[in-house]
Amino acid sequence: MIDDGIRPRLGIIGGLGPLASADFYFKLTRMTEALRDNEHVPSVILSVPQLPDRTEAILAGHDGPLAPLQAAVATLNALGVDCIVMPCNTAHHWYDKLAANSPAEIIHIGDAVVAEIRRSLDRGRVANLATRGTLVSGFYQHRISAAGFDLCLPQDAEFQERVDRAIMLVKAGSIPEAAAETERALHLAQMAGADAALLGCTELSVVAASLNDSNGLLVVDSNAALARACLARLGFGIQEARGLPTVARLRGMAA
Repeated sequence: MIDDGIRPRLGIIGGLGPLASADFYFKLTRMTEALRDNEHVPSVILSVPQLPDRTEAILAGHDGPLAPLQAAVATLNALGVDCIVMPCNTAHHWYDKLAANSPAEIIHIGDAVVAEIRRSLDRGRVANLATRGTLVSGFYQHRISAAGFDLCLPQDAEFQERVDRAIMLVKAGSIPEAAAETERALHLAQMAGADAALLGCTELSVVAASLNDSNGLLVVDSNAALARACLARLGFGIQEARGLPTVARLRGMAA
């Protein structure tokens, strides 16, 4: 039994990957309207980087990550958290099974992202920069379409290759190179007719602040959207922290 004086309200399943979860916590902290330490969200990060690769599991058609994800959810529930988040888009492939057995609400990153898109757009075409596992899972396609937006998936194979490369570069700690690959993928999405693009992998959220912003494509950061949803759910004030482009506008650039 954890002492009520230090009971966390928010449980974070981290390590998927480590930089992505660090980025989420940084954004959660910067977006909290607070003047002193005790006005921030009492939270705990359970980092499980040893969890099996989510995309590999989805593409191979097995549920290898499910049992350790369930164990992580159970561990956080044992700490008495009010809600749980997973700063990993691909892990939400198993959301329904995880949420079904969790007393604490698990906030869905897809719902948070749709709410973020609606803050800036009434209609339009949305491209998703995501892992191949997230795309196969289909939860974003369902939510984006249900919200009244059209999906825009560039047919050029280079688009997904750029996205894949950017994700791997972040995992390897090569942030400037990852930002450059992300910008090229965003340019391809814009050329395909997208009005907005989702950084639908939290590794890409890591490079959000490094992207050029100006007129043009609307870019939505899934980690920042998830942080906003957490603060709203837990009743904390939200500020638009400088240097954190929850929604940025990226200028067109040459490939």
